[in-house]
Amino acid sequence: MADHASTPRSTAPATPGADAAPASTTLTPARLVQKLVGRLVVYSLFPVILSQAFALRRHALQLVPAVGPPQGRIGRGEPLHLLAIGDSIIAGVGARRIQQSTVGHVARFMSGRLAREINWHAAGMIGAGARRVRRDVVPMLPPQRFDAIVLSVGVNDVLKLERSGRFRRQLLKLVRDLRVHSPEAVIGYVGLPPLDAFPKLRRPLRWIVGYRVRKFDAVAREALHRVPNVMHIPVHFSPRPEMFSNDGLHPSEPSQRRLAKIIAGALTPPLARGRTPLARDPAMPDAGV
Repeated sequence: MADHASTPRSTAPATPGADAAPASTTLTPARLVQKLVGRLVVYSLFPVILSQAFALRRHALQLVPAVGPPQGRIGRGEPLHLLAIGDSIIAGVGARRIQQSTVGHVARFMSGRLAREINWHAAGMIGAGARRVRRDVVPMLPPQRFDAIVLSVGVNDVLKLERSGRFRRQLLKLVRDLRVHSPEAVIGYVGLPPLDAFPKLRRPLRWIVGYRVRKFDAVAREALHRVPNVMHIPVHFSPRPEMFSNDGLHPSEPSQRRLAKIIAGALTPPLARGRTPLARDPAMPDAGV
């Protein structure tokens, strides 16, 4: 994995607009022919792709989250409130217990890097895309404002064959909703992984998903680059068998630890630059990771 992330443009909170237009590109004759040929190939394979995509979605919905409470506390020092929200990565799929999941490791790494107490809350929904997280997860968040937010959505939007423009709008609206909830939070969006290297995906779905996931990740990176205090955290790794859990779709526990180290490394610098911590929530259980 590459240990780097795009830097937030500003530390001042702002509400992103969902209607900002992406940068325009010149459509040359060669690019037009390439797009037409690509669409013809996709249309010809569409029945097979659709069948494989639905089968994969059914498999994903049978997965179970990591065992353990979705909130806890770790470390000592000034309290910092961390929210992880999104899809199955946040729910801990691929890890046996929440302590060994991506969220658990992020809390541990952040506590060590910042020498602070991390009060963390995980709000993950298996199979959820950006729109469903907005609709079903955000309204259920606790009233406590957060200092840092880890956001993971997009993979299910790719697998549901969602349009990239719609995904972009929903992602920006989701970030806006999170900003309304926690105006001062640093938000780290976890970039999309190279799905075409995942062992569970079969051809031709693997080809199409590989192209779409790169496109969606580029769309997310471009859209969020315009939003102050939000960063895109790239996810790059070598697709070795030990990197995956038994389902062939989600990272294994060692891989989740590596991913968490990248996320924590991206989030801690802006938090270490003197951001004012929020008050400690006495109702938070002391379930350290």
